[in-house]
Amino acid sequence: MQLLGYIRQTMPTRRIGSRISFSSDDLDKTLALELGETTSQAAPLIDDETFIRRASLDLTGNLPTPEKIKSFLADQNTNKRADYIDELLETQAYARKWARYWTSVIFYESEANKRRVNPQALEDWLAEQFHKGAPWDYITVMLISATPERNKKVKNDYGQDYGPNNFVLACENKSTELASETARIFMGISIQCAECHDHPFDNWKREQFHELAAFFHPYTYKMPAQDDPTVKTVVKPRFLLGEKPYENMKSDARRVSIAAYLAYNPKNYWFARAYVNRIWSELIGDGFYDVDSLGPDGDVVHKPVVNRIAANFRFKDFDPKWLFRLIMNSKVYQRQMRTMDSPSELFTAVRPSRLRPDVVANSVNHLTGEHPNLRKEIAQVFDMNPSLPQSALEGSIQQALLLMNQQELQQALSHSELKQKLQAISSDAELVQTLYLNVLARHATPEEVERNVSYLKDSEKRDEAVEDLIWVLLNCTEFRTKR
Repeated sequence: MQLLGYIRQTMPTRRIGSRISFSSDDLDKTLALELGETTSQAAPLIDDETFIRRASLDLTGNLPTPEKIKSFLADQNTNKRADYIDELLETQAYARKWARYWTSVIFYESEANKRRVNPQALEDWLAEQFHKGAPWDYITVMLISATPERNKKVKNDYGQDYGPNNFVLACENKSTELASETARIFMGISIQCAECHDHPFDNWKREQFHELAAFFHPYTYKMPAQDDPTVKTVVKPRFLLGEKPYENMKSDARRVSIAAYLAYNPKNYWFARAYVNRIWSELIGDGFYDVDSLGPDGDVVHKPVVNRIAANFRFKDFDPKWLFRLIMNSKVYQRQMRTMDSPSELFTAVRPSRLRPDVVANSVNHLTGEHPNLRKEIAQVFDMNPSLPQSALEGSIQQALLLMNQQELQQALSHSELKQKLQAISSDAELVQTLYLNVLARHATPEEVERNVSYLKDSEKRDEAVEDLIWVLLNCTEFRTKR
């Protein structure tokens, strides 16, 4: 790690970064040049109430409290949005939310024995790193260069309680799986197809895949012949851009060397771009590329924009918080939502996005209090592949039925503090506004107030009517999406 630290400190980009500034305004101007005439079709900017909900959900996975909404709306500071982003980035909730996301990215398709991995240990370690502001290159290097060892004195102890070991363990410590997942997660490149044959859609060759896998093998790596797997050829480690490590390096040193090639090779623009593309996709709803498809022949929209962001992310020492500030303070992030069908429309608005399962669970717990079994069921039913684009995600009947009929949820709502709070309010209009602020994190419109007040007045049992109104908002699309 000391060697990697020295490499990082002497990077040319570190010196360049001290002289370069790239702001959210610069981002908007760069994107406007790319959009050209399409800029005139850009959606209007969102109001403060929509912004505070969107920013809170994106950074922390939690709804803002009614008190926070009211104080934010009353604040006359012209920089209050930027200040709020800064405030959220210093919270434990921010660190935990994004630790869960990356843990899901690593483990979603893992076939590792559950007794030999510990996703929670990885999540806890990532949360610690994000909270203290660890740079993405350090996090990546720690994960890739980890060398877990089996403790033969303890059953099923493969070092999984040490967080960073769990990337390697999720890949079952298999050379080919580590090569595939390292390229996919940290370079945004899908090369798995090249294990058996040259990639059918990209430029990757079969030899390149196995040269990458050789970095992760503890001994001499041998590539099976394409036509006869029993015939094997010795393959020396070589990074995807052609670099070779020193001869006769031990296995742990080879892992350190590939981490260095991945993070610090100035020619490896995929490393920074892959992180930028994932975060942009999560915040805007669409990526410059499909996630995991940044290869040489990958389709890309507005390439100069993603290249500038990625270059400056490198200049800023791979600081995740810098990237969040850059995107979230921009106009493109703060635009209204709408569905876009044509690539030419991308980034003229934010795509409507489904909330991830942990965020849906947080929103439910915000109303009911903590119920571990309920959280677990929501996580299972709302499960989604974190590497799929929003345009490919769909809701399910099971998700709708859970929110409509789940017995523990219904009982929790019936006995919730929110219901008691609402019942204590004598003014119907005030009750409705309090309801909307707590469930949807916004004020009700005049039409919504009128409709809900009418329902309350026409109901014979006020307590049942209040419970009905909570149930209706819990089951509306707005509750489980960004807006």
